Amino acid sequence: MKAKVLPLVALAFLLHASATAQSSRPATPEEQQFAREKIETAARAMSSMTCDFKQTKELSILDERIVSTGRMFYRRDNRLRWEYLSPYTYTFILNDKKILTRTENTRNVVDVKSSRLFQEIVRIMMSSVSGNGLTDEKRFAATFTRGKDATWSVTLVPLQREIKKMFSSIELTFNEKDFSVENVKMNEPNGDATLVELSGKLFNAAIEDEVFAID
Repeated sequence: MKAKVLPLVALAFLLHASATAQSSRPATPEEQQFAREKIETAARAMSSMTCDFKQTKELSILDERIVSTGRMFYRRDNRLRWEYLSPYTYTFILNDKKILTRTENTRNVVDVKSSRLFQEIVRIMMSSVSGNGLTDEKRFAATFTRGKDATWSVTLVPLQREIKKMFSSIELTFNEKDFSVENVKMNEPNGDATLVELSGKLFNAAIEDEVFAID
C-alpha cells in the first residue's frame, strides 16, 4: 500500500466532506469577498508554520483507508519539509529550486526547473499550506461555502490540463479565528481521495535552515 501513497507526496502536497455537505451553504458574494480578503491577509502574515498532520487515503477500488501521520515545516521563502513518521518513514523536502525525496533505502534530488509540471505541483503544495494563491481564477474555478460550525470551505476545480490529470478538485477548510488552513482534501480523477488534517499549528517561529537541507 505504501507505493500507492508515496507518489502523492512526491508529486503533490498536498473538510470533512460528508459533514460539510450536510451543514454548509453557499457563501453570498459579500461573504465570499470577505473570506478571500481574510485568507489572503492571513497568508501574507504567515512567515512560517510548524504542525503535525494526519493523512487519510481512500482508495476507490478497495473498501479501506490508509492512515499515516507525521510532521510538517513550512517557511515562506519556498521551503517545505513534509515528513512521514508512522506507519513508515518518508521525507519530502522542497528547498527553493530543489526537491529531495528520501526513504530508508533511497534518496533522490530533482531540480524543480526541469519540468513545468514540477513547478505547478510545487505551487499547489505551497498554496495548500498557506492558503495563498489558491483563488487564482486563471488556474481554478473556486466555490466558497459557509459552515454552521464556524468554518469556511473553498472547493477548487482545476482549469489547466496538467492539474486536471492529477486532481478533479481540491477542497480546503479554513479556521474562522485565524483563517489558516485546517485541512485539505484532494480528489483524483480515478475516484481516490486524500484528506490531510493539520493540528498543533505554530506560526511565525524561527525554523533553522538545517530542517530544509538537501546537500
